[in-house]
Amino acid sequence: MPLSNNYPSTEPAMLRPELMFVPLQAASRQEALAFLAERMLAAGLVMPGFPAALLEREEAFPTGLQFPEAALALPHTEIRYVLQPALAVAVLSKPVAFLAMGAPEQSLAVRVIFLPAVLHPDAQVRWLSRLITLFQTPGFLSNLLGCADRENLYRYLRVSLDAVPL
Repeated sequence: MPLSNNYPSTEPAMLRPELMFVPLQAASRQEALAFLAERMLAAGLVMPGFPAALLEREEAFPTGLQFPEAALALPHTEIRYVLQPALAVAVLSKPVAFLAMGAPEQSLAVRVIFLPAVLHPDAQVRWLSRLITLFQTPGFLSNLLGCADRENLYRYLRVSLDAVPL
């Protein structure tokens, strides 16, 4: 993907280095999601009900997505639990099973989790669309999986997201 800075993000606080986790070790989707949600809670970005609401929503409406380069999960929950916009990202050390969005009988071996937390419904739709655009970009997920540490992941996502308009 050619990287440019033609579309600077209008929500710079959404992407935070402290919410990038490479590699994250988790034995299950529940453990991985709880870890990410608790980090967002500890940072004061979400309300105390966020972790439980996130886990409940994932069980009711699975978010696993298969792309040619990798399977990933895009969990999210109601905006009423969000205090400040943020995006937590985890590259898992080993895949964990997530159920497929739209086909919950199918299990996917997920290596990457993107957890957006937004304040407004229209922002949630825009961010989900923006992320899907990135996921469909040839090379994006392969390059993301190649990020060795938090700082590289943060920089790669910052440049990549700035190349996709809100």
